[in-house]
Amino acid sequence: MVDEKQKNKNDILNANNEPILVGIQTCLEMVFPDRETRPSFRTFADWKQRRYFPSVKIGKRVFLEPAKVRAALERRFEIQAVDVR
Repeated sequence: MVDEKQKNKNDILNANNEPILVGIQTCLEMVFPDRETRPSFRTFADWKQRRYFPSVKIGKRVFLEPAKVRAALERRFEIQAVDVR
């Protein structure tokens, strides 16, 4: 059942171009599907606090759009290859 749940989360991330809002833990699991290599919840929450990626706050709840989070993290942390000639 865990694999089914993970498959559904990945389908949501890739299925539509429509924005979807999810909680912090769910977004962490969607953006980093491999449990062994994903950052900790504390690190992910720290990145949110430092505004590494956009978030939506409604009342006391915080929501993230996984596609935007991934794009923001790629812009911030991607290391470009150097062309060696």
